[in-house]
Amino acid sequence: MKKLRPDVLVCVLKTKRDKKILLEERWYRIPLEHAPRRKPKFLAFYQPAVFKDSGEKIELYGRIKYWRLKKRKDIIPEEKKHPRADKLYLQFFLSRISKLREPVLNNGRVRISFGFTTLSKLRRAGNIRGLFDIPPMDNILAAMLTKNKIPFKREFVVKRKNGKIFRLDFAIPRRTKPLNIECDAYRWHSQKQQRIKDKLRDKELKKLGWKIIRISEEELLKTPRDVLSKIKKVLSARRQAS
Repeated sequence: MKKLRPDVLVCVLKTKRDKKILLEERWYRIPLEHAPRRKPKFLAFYQPAVFKDSGEKIELYGRIKYWRLKKRKDIIPEEKKHPRADKLYLQFFLSRISKLREPVLNNGRVRISFGFTTLSKLRRAGNIRGLFDIPPMDNILAAMLTKNKIPFKREFVVKRKNGKIFRLDFAIPRRTKPLNIECDAYRWHSQKQQRIKDKLRDKELKKLGWKIIRISEEELLKTPRDVLSKIKKVLSARRQAS
C-alpha cells in the first residue's frame, strides 16, 4: 500500500481579522522565513483560544489555487508602518474554504505551529494527537523513563484497607518512599468531579507512604525536559532521605 505524502499544511489563525480575510477574500499569508520548503496542496486552519467557543480546534481548510511572494506592505497596504512591512511573505490564494464535518480538537492543549498532515487524517482525526500521530502520553512518558534508565512499573496495583485497589499509571516502588507518577489527560482530569476524586486518592496514597507527581498533557508535550528534571529531583531527594 502506497504511503500518502503529507500535503496539508496546518496553519494558525492568530486573530479574528485573519479569519475574516480568509472567509471573505480567501487568502492566507506566511512569513517567508517560516514557510515550509515544500509547497502544500491544502491549508488547514487552527483557531486558538482567542476564538473562545470556536477556539482550540481546526474546522476550516481549503485547496491552494496559487501563491505569490510579496512584501507585507503590499499584501496589507493599510499597515505600511508595521514593523514587518518590508518583510517577504508567501500569500496563498484558495479556491474555496471548506468546513470539516467534525472539527479537530486540541484536547491536550498541544502547542500548534506550522505542520504537515494528510487530507485523510484531517478529515477523520478528531483530535490533534491523531492528526500528527502523537502517541498517548503514557507511552511518551514510558519512553522517556526507559531512555533515562529509570526503572518503573505500569498499571501498578496498590491494595487499599477496604479491600479495593488503586491502579497507578506509573510506579517506582521501594520499601520506603515509593513514587507514583500520574498522567493527567486534560479532557478527563480537568473535570471538577474527577479532580475531587484525584485529591481523595492522593491523600490516601500519601498515608500509605507514596509520593505523587501529577503530569499534565500540556507539560509532557511542551516541556518534557522540565518533566524529567522534576522526576529526577524527587527521586534524588527520596534516596537521600531513606
